[in-house]
Amino acid sequence: MPLLEKVPLALVLACILCQGQSTYPTVEIRVRALDYRTGRPLKGHTIAMWLSDGSGQIQLLKSGELMVSTTEDGTAVFQVKEPLPPKVSVDTRSLRDWNCSATWKLTTSEILEHGIVGQYTLDRECKKKGSLPATSPVPGEVVIYVHQLGVFGRLYRLYY
Repeated sequence: MPLLEKVPLALVLACILCQGQSTYPTVEIRVRALDYRTGRPLKGHTIAMWLSDGSGQIQLLKSGELMVSTTEDGTAVFQVKEPLPPKVSVDTRSLRDWNCSATWKLTTSEILEHGIVGQYTLDRECKKKGSLPATSPVPGEVVIYVHQLGVFGRLYRLYY
């Protein structure tokens, strides 16, 4: 009888261990955050990625959102489960950061094949100070330029 008592316990443990594993393969998409003035990598900044539905639609609060902090080299590495969404959007996810790159509804296949440097935006927080630092993406990477806001910029962002 002791052997029969151990079988259910072993099954429960096996189920618990298997729950954490995904049956879907993942693809790595990297986002490299660079300072918009100097081109230096930004460490410890939170980056968000929103995943579109099958038709390519991204709806805030409804679409899947992934968040990762950047490492020493300014890179946030996202593990996206297959089947891959046709489009993704990338943005900063911190009060102290302002994304100076247009990175809404980027085509996933283009990111994976060529990489993308987000189109520079000329809004109030991203006034161009000379020429942008030159950078080239690698396949599987999105490069964004980020303006690190001061105290007044953060207050403005709260009400923006």
